[in-house]
Amino acid sequence: MQITLLGTGAAGGVPLFGCQCSVCSAAKSDPSLRRRPASALLEVEGAAYLIDAGIMDIGERFEASFLNAIFLTHFHPDHVQGLFHIRWGKEPNISVFCPPDKDGCADLYKHPGLLEFIHQKKYATLK
Repeated sequence: MQITLLGTGAAGGVPLFGCQCSVCSAAKSDPSLRRRPASALLEVEGAAYLIDAGIMDIGERFEASFLNAIFLTHFHPDHVQGLFHIRWGKEPNISVFCPPDKDGCADLYKHPGLLEFIHQKKYATLK
């Protein structure tokens, strides 16, 4: 099993827009210090699972058939914003396991594209 942290930043990320602190200033000049929105890749026995989808370049990082499923912890925009880009992709569909949420970033529910939302009070066991 391998887990890769793809983003560990808060909603604003680092560098934060308009911030001139030493951390943000350093991140502006050194890309390795930047912190992107929440997301992690879990690889288990040849399968790949995305945990949260805060990063905006999911479609560029991964081939269409690479991800077996996506697990969302909650529906704050910085945890789901990457889904807005990939939902209009071509097959295969992607299962998105998520907690119940009556709105769930409502536009995603209204126009899910290839995303298949599966509402779970508890997440399914990985097999």
